[in-house]
Amino acid sequence: MTAVKPKTAECELAAMTAAIDELPSIPETLIEILRLIDDPDSGAADLARVVRVDAPLAAKIIRLANSPYYGGRERIGDISRCIAVIGYRTMRSVAICLTVATNLMTAVANGGGRLDYRALWRHSVAVGALAKQLARMAGDEDPEEMFSAGLLHDLGKFVLELHSPETYDRVVYTRSRSGGRLVDAEREAFGFDHAQAGEAFARVWRFPETLAASFGRHHREPLAAGAGAVRVDRVVAIVALADYLANTMEPSRSDLGFDPAQCDAQRLHEAAGLTVAQVEAELPAMREAVRLAAVFVNLTDV
Repeated sequence: MTAVKPKTAECELAAMTAAIDELPSIPETLIEILRLIDDPDSGAADLARVVRVDAPLAAKIIRLANSPYYGGRERIGDISRCIAVIGYRTMRSVAICLTVATNLMTAVANGGGRLDYRALWRHSVAVGALAKQLARMAGDEDPEEMFSAGLLHDLGKFVLELHSPETYDRVVYTRSRSGGRLVDAEREAFGFDHAQAGEAFARVWRFPETLAASFGRHHREPLAAGAGAVRVDRVVAIVALADYLANTMEPSRSDLGFDPAQCDAQRLHEAAGLTVAQVEAELPAMREAVRLAAVFVNLTDV
């Protein structure tokens, strides 16, 4: 595979982001939900009003609110009560998951490529659940944002598949044969990797800086270290650690994961502000969190 020159790669990434209209766009419902959640004068009633007019999204939110992930013991059918169960701020994560992810996977499924998007999404859900658990352990103020960041950290893989399915298929095949790093194979083919592609599109879609940064930097060294780092750096570090842990718990069956042995595990823990011992002590709880989060896999079936 011939390596792409830096200047050509820069032009290619720019062309790919310019072709944003050819990829799934953010639904108006999600835009309105994100606006309401960020508006201090809005509340749960406003959110319920928006969700009710989007029947597919409303059905999925009802299903999620009644799932074991939120401890559902009684049948809840009212959207306002579902929002109360899930949590007003948590609706940001849920809305992003149920709209952006579903749209991307539908497009990939219809695109004729060979990407095992279901296995990739299972991995993404696991990373989201682990990032949320790690954030709680680290005392972060918004574990739900960590969930969103982990959930969509590999968005760039979907983007590359939609942009160039044949090329990406060769990239995955090359990586599986060589045993090298996926990001290296991607850079050789495109001049940039899935992390850079994900960040580029996150910025076009105007996602929060914490999400864009976690998409773009979760494979990049060195990570900012410890509790003294600014929050965006902590988000990146926790997503990187969650990605590592997800690959140790259940290696990717999509051939799109990475070999944990290629990572500096000690460094990943330190950057997240946690010790290896702290994380190992919580592994049973983390595995349970991943198990419960499996509801998100089924909510995005296409």
